[in-house]
Amino acid sequence: HRAQNLGITHLYQGVHDKLEAFQHLTEKLAIRFEQCAFMGDDVVDLPAMRRCGLALTVPQAPERVKQHAHYVTLKEGGRGAAREVCELIMQAQDTLEAQLSVYLK
Repeated sequence: HRAQNLGITHLYQGVHDKLEAFQHLTEKLAIRFEQCAFMGDDVVDLPAMRRCGLALTVPQAPERVKQHAHYVTLKEGGRGAAREVCELIMQAQDTLEAQLSVYLK
C-alpha cells in the first residue's frame, strides 16, 4: 500500500535473485544496467551492484560490499540513507532545489 501511495509503479519484494529482478526491470523499461543506480547492503546485492552505473551502500554493510560501492552513505540504513541517495542524485541532476522550493514558499 505504501508503494502505491508513493506512486511507485515497479516493486519487487521477496526476491532471492536480485540480478534477475534487476535484469527484468531494465528490460521492461528498455534501459541499460549502466543507466541505473542500485543500493544494496549485503553480499546478495553484489551481482547487481557490480553491473549498475552507480552502486550504493550503507555504513553498516560488510566491507566486501563497501569495496564494490561507488558511494557509501553517511546515514545508516533505515535512518535516512535512501533519502540521502535520492537527494544526491537530484543534486547531480540539478532538480533538488526546484523540488524543495514548493515547501519553502
